[in-house]
Amino acid sequence: MLNPQVELDGPPHAPGRLRPGGFRPDVQALRALAVSLVVLNHLWPARLTGGYVGVDVFFVISGYLISTHLLREIENTGRIRIARFYARRVRRLLPAAFLVLICVVVAAFLVVPHDRWAAYGHQVMAGALYGENWLLTAEFWSRPVDFTEFTAVTSYWSLSVEEQFYLCWPVVLLLLFRMRTPRMRCTSVAAVGLASLAGCVYLTTVDRGPAYFVTPIRVWEFVIGTLVALGGQRLVLSRAAAQAASLLGFAAIIGSAVLFTGATEFPGATALIPTVGAGLVIAAGAEPGRRWHTAVTSSAPVQLLGGISYSLYLWHWPLVVLVPLAVPGGALTLSMRLGILGVSLVLAHLSTRLVEDPVRTWPRLARDVRLTFAGMVAGMAVVCLAAGGLLWA
Repeated sequence: MLNPQVELDGPPHAPGRLRPGGFRPDVQALRALAVSLVVLNHLWPARLTGGYVGVDVFFVISGYLISTHLLREIENTGRIRIARFYARRVRRLLPAAFLVLICVVVAAFLVVPHDRWAAYGHQVMAGALYGENWLLTAEFWSRPVDFTEFTAVTSYWSLSVEEQFYLCWPVVLLLLFRMRTPRMRCTSVAAVGLASLAGCVYLTTVDRGPAYFVTPIRVWEFVIGTLVALGGQRLVLSRAAAQAASLLGFAAIIGSAVLFTGATEFPGATALIPTVGAGLVIAAGAEPGRRWHTAVTSSAPVQLLGGISYSLYLWHWPLVVLVPLAVPGGALTLSMRLGILGVSLVLAHLSTRLVEDPVRTWPRLARDVRLTFAGMVAGMAVVCLAAGGLLWA
């Protein structure tokens, strides 16, 4: 799950337009909650059976943050500097992702059985090229998802979905802004979301594997965030309504994580519960002011966790998969699970501070879009060559 920056920079807005972005502690806390649900579900799947909904919460957050940024740029300039938009995403997301992929390749040579090297090689390449979700779709089409076939980079499927969304959404928004009124724009975005949701509901009942991984089937979750960005600043909630909306939203997310199981028809219509919940939380915080949850969500530990959520998502799954291959018996004890959690947090903090932030803010890259894309191509090539070693061996 990709995580755009919560800090959205922009010039002052005209009256009636999108409120200028700023740091949103509530959104940062929502990211912390989402990644916590995913990590705890992977470490204790029998305890938090529905923690996988954290990925869906991330999709809503991404739809909101990216759409807010793009909509503001369109309103202020009448256009989107698409190359610069993509370059920002590259600097923000790829360095840490490539680092983890290289580490997985090295670990695969050391602890993964030889007969699984080819699967690892293919999935690492797909992860580097952001096509992991389509590789998994092809593998599990018309047959049940077999979790024993997952690798240490299977989690990159959600990153692939988000990158593919980022690739297309700026163009979609530019086309929508040719419409005359905000109502027509919202209606058109909603229509895109409803079409995606209808396909999601249908495919979930027919073949849950592809429904889980296919990008068009997941677009409606991003659209919820986009609709909040389009309408949330114009629909101002009273203090009481905002309190109620955030309470209902958090209850929907946490309730889904606790009550959903592997047998739940998901994504399908049931995914509306956590995703609409996420939309309610974001909309409830659109106006400044304290909420019932502020003391917790604005606390330093929660904000820190939200700040490293992207790297934590990247690191935890490879450890969950690879550690059992490296220990006698192959079973994770309680101490091992706690150790994986602790190591994941440390690695996430280090990679955020030493890799993500320095590359994202490196002035030379920020000034030169072509250099950014050249670095992207070089990084992809290095990862694919490393993965090719697994296939060749």
